[in-house]
Amino acid sequence: MRERLMALEEANSPIRVAIIGCGRFGSMMAAQILRAPGMHLAVACDLDPQRAIDSLQRAGYDIDGMTAGGRLSEANDAIARRKPVATDNIEIAVRADVDVVVEATGNPDAGARHAFEAIMAGKHVVMVNVEADVLVGPILKRMADSAGVVYSLAYGDQPAVIEELYDWATSLGFEVVAAGKGTKFLPEYRKGTPDDALMRYGYSPQEAAAGDLNPQMYNSFLDGTKSAVEMCAVANMTGLVPDVPAMHFPPVSIEELPATLIPAEDGGILSRKGVVEVVSSLRRDGTEVPHSLRWGVFVVITSDSPYLRGCLEEYGVAMDPFGTYAVMYRPYHLVGMEAPVSIARAFLYGEATGAPNGQVGEVVAVAKRPIKPSEVLDGEGGYTAYGVLAEASQAAADRLLPIGLCHGAKIVRAIEEGKMLGHLDVDMPKGGFARHLRELQDQASTE
Repeated sequence: MRERLMALEEANSPIRVAIIGCGRFGSMMAAQILRAPGMHLAVACDLDPQRAIDSLQRAGYDIDGMTAGGRLSEANDAIARRKPVATDNIEIAVRADVDVVVEATGNPDAGARHAFEAIMAGKHVVMVNVEADVLVGPILKRMADSAGVVYSLAYGDQPAVIEELYDWATSLGFEVVAAGKGTKFLPEYRKGTPDDALMRYGYSPQEAAAGDLNPQMYNSFLDGTKSAVEMCAVANMTGLVPDVPAMHFPPVSIEELPATLIPAEDGGILSRKGVVEVVSSLRRDGTEVPHSLRWGVFVVITSDSPYLRGCLEEYGVAMDPFGTYAVMYRPYHLVGMEAPVSIARAFLYGEATGAPNGQVGEVVAVAKRPIKPSEVLDGEGGYTAYGVLAEASQAAADRLLPIGLCHGAKIVRAIEEGKMLGHLDVDMPKGGFARHLRELQDQASTE
């Protein structure tokens, strides 16, 4: 890859990239693209164009004389001169002279529309917006295939890095017993609100103010919704399923993983093999797990060969006490800093760093508290509901409400705390692009 990127750099013919959504992920990616060979950030698009300019300045770009593109022709002129364009015009981001569009808004409805429009414009799509992917990723992937472009989840974000480990293991003939990530989680976080999310996450008030951080997004990290979304993306890519609805979230160290995420008959907590799971960096009493995997990802593997299992142990791989199960892990994921790998893979090789093969999992909405009729749900990380991962077959049979569709839905009957919400519990808002795509996806899956 590096040789091909260097060749593009030397030929002054870089991969032209548009980023939609200039929050923290977008800023990290912009900073890395500036330093990566063979790439050029052509367009930074945000609802607030000044935020896009600020993001680029923070990333290290020279913003003097920067073009705030108002028209497509003006934007293309700037791109030809290797000048980044800051804009609030989605039309420019998806139809300008760019090769790859990165969707990083985090809004399921907006993300679905942006990805669709980019695909229809013949652009490769790198989907940072996992919330949109778990809702309508399968149909977007099919559309991209038909259009001859790549639809890919972003490398550096945990789902794609887990997919890489899963691909490594299965390509070698290992059996994957469990795959997942670490996070900071306590059961009481399920009821958390945006009001104190940043402090619970570990940020000081000064850091929160300086970091352009979204409290509702960080609350979704803590209440388990984001973990459910990411593991749903992994399920849709790999076919792995949650062992139980909402998963276990066991508090374990790296060394404890291969003795915990294994079948119960072998001393673990699982009822079956082939699952997605999240491990917590906090014990249930709130103390830190030593040598935790808070920022990392893992696969628990085994082999039917005693010889190969012995080789794993000989090489120092962490294993269960009987030497049957092993864990391979990566301690960190670097989010936007690694996403240029997806850009390069899509453009240079026509490959995705992870994409859904179907709707295997579903992130369903659960009431955080008793909800009265006429109350309106406020989406992921909000005050009313959190998301848990269930098998898509169960969600379809029980007509459960995806968390990605719950924003703006009005409750029509009293809901008790902890209840999984169903379509019959809400009056859905009119319209919505993601909802329309999801209906098409569901229809196609039943044909």
